[in-house]
Amino acid sequence: MQFMANRLFYHKVIQTSKLTDLILSITCASPTKECMYRECEKCKERQLATSAYDSAEGTVWFQWKSVVEEREKKKQDGTKETIKVHLTTKEKVHGTLKTLLEDFSTTLKAKMGRHVHNICHQHASLTALKDKRNGQNIVLHIDFAENYVCKYGEEVQSTFYGDSHKQTTLHTAVAHTADGVVSLCTLSACMRHDPAAIWAHLKKVLAYLKEKHMEATTLHVISDGPTTQYRSKKNFFFLSQIPYEMGFSRVTWNFLEAGHGKGPADGVGAAVKRQADAIVAKGIDLPNAKMVYEQLMNQPSSIKLMYVSEEEVQEMDGVLPDRLETIKGTMAIHQIVSTEPGEIAWRVLSCFCQEPNTCQCYGLKKVQMSLPSSGPSTSGSQPIPNVHTGLVGRWCIVKYDGDPYPGIVIDVGSDSCLLVKTMSRVGINRFFWPMRDDVIWYRPEDLIRMVPEPVPVTKRHMMLEPSIWKEIFNEM
Repeated sequence: MQFMANRLFYHKVIQTSKLTDLILSITCASPTKECMYRECEKCKERQLATSAYDSAEGTVWFQWKSVVEEREKKKQDGTKETIKVHLTTKEKVHGTLKTLLEDFSTTLKAKMGRHVHNICHQHASLTALKDKRNGQNIVLHIDFAENYVCKYGEEVQSTFYGDSHKQTTLHTAVAHTADGVVSLCTLSACMRHDPAAIWAHLKKVLAYLKEKHMEATTLHVISDGPTTQYRSKKNFFFLSQIPYEMGFSRVTWNFLEAGHGKGPADGVGAAVKRQADAIVAKGIDLPNAKMVYEQLMNQPSSIKLMYVSEEEVQEMDGVLPDRLETIKGTMAIHQIVSTEPGEIAWRVLSCFCQEPNTCQCYGLKKVQMSLPSSGPSTSGSQPIPNVHTGLVGRWCIVKYDGDPYPGIVIDVGSDSCLLVKTMSRVGINRFFWPMRDDVIWYRPEDLIRMVPEPVPVTKRHMMLEPSIWKEIFNEM
């Protein structure tokens, strides 16, 4: 977006290149949520102000794109193999000023206004929540840090290659309580970052906080919103169950806007890894997660450390039912509220205007986290709990620019990313193979589920089973 704005400003088509100013120029003087979401009757049809320009004039602008590149890798036996790597590159796009302006204006009105409003609203609401903390509530900001790579005090050269170094999962948290701010970090040898693992980590954190603050009855959680971790129906189920078992009577989970999830919890992970590296620098080996935890416990630190075993993560798997209700509009959710075990309510933005009670702002919708009919699913559609090489050659649904696309898994990366060859979409539940293969790497949070192969409806077009498409559409 910024590259496009810069180019239009260079050609003097628009008066400024600041995206926020451009958004405000097509809204009411005092913009509300309805204005930014393009729902306001007064300004939703307002167009971007432009100067006179030659619509046929050619121009060039930059755009970030994900590409796949083949490289040769030399193996230990001297032979070479071809590997595929995924890169994010800055590429030139050629077009006319008219095309550039149309694409920019459409994106600005359809997505950017909503995005900017969500950023500002979530930040303001959650900052005010932290400032108003008291003995009755705990505000917990959480995140997964990048895994810590275990090290030895001294290493031979060969340990640099292969999988000689194990990794340690770090789940970090910053708790805002009536007594102040507490930094916490749970460590584990389990590499899983799914809802079961999340709550295995959170159970340790919540037990510690509840012991220190027995009077607290409300838990407010803040996190980013990856769909394979925090913003998923399995996490919503745990949210409606476990906090009540630990003595809380009300819970909210608040999601920061996409791309703006950084917070104090990230600093906790950096501090823990820096301290671990300092231990290695003294010649002490940290070969595995348990040793990392034990050595860190011997060091002076204001961060409360806890260890989560793989058995504790597997124990959480047994809590999950086989099937859960799908919540329509999951991708738009920014707050989950639960006041009764097994029940949640959700809305598109966070609101605490009637704390400690729950207000009805932003269309609060209740959902019973109950089980549908028992037994295996007959649709053939399956979530993707763990990424593994057995997925290669199977059909899946991935999310690109907020929309679902079917495709075939080509490869699985070491970072749990999937290389997927996707179809193009035309209309509702209609897909076709493009003339040029669309093959890119997708991050774990962009993988929606595995599906059966689409069925042909014409010589060129295919469709997903209607029940599967409906489930996917409801989740989006």
